[in-house]
Amino acid sequence: MAIVDDIQLVSVRIEGQLIGLPITSVRDVFSIHAMTPVPRADRAVAGLVNLRGHIVTILDLGSLLNARKTGRPKDHEPMAVGVEWQGEVFGLVVDEIGDVLSLSADSSEAMPANLGHSWTRFTRRVHKLERELMIEIDLHALLETMTLQAA
Repeated sequence: MAIVDDIQLVSVRIEGQLIGLPITSVRDVFSIHAMTPVPRADRAVAGLVNLRGHIVTILDLGSLLNARKTGRPKDHEPMAVGVEWQGEVFGLVVDEIGDVLSLSADSSEAMPANLGHSWTRFTRRVHKLERELMIEIDLHALLETMTLQAA
């Protein structure tokens, strides 16, 4: 009997694109009630928030992936996915948060090589769902790049 490794992903949307974040990297999901801007910060830094007594840097996942065509939607409170990286918590702003999906490894393929560099270096694979494709993000590669830019 073959052992099937299920992949669990938290689904989010940015500019209509379905994106999967590994559940092992996701700490929590929260709405942002008040955010303090950071003057002269990188465009991906949306601001700072006080999350349960801790100051958390909020990053715009769409800007990090160069997928943001327009500004973030202003008609509702921003939603963020909390992730931990090298002992610090970051919030990743997304347009919409979906469900946790449990997918089999055979539902996926490697990222096509002809996509833009910003997508291919931060993605693990593409999953074929019933009605659309979902891009699985490699959060470690993405956040490692952010810390290198900050250094």
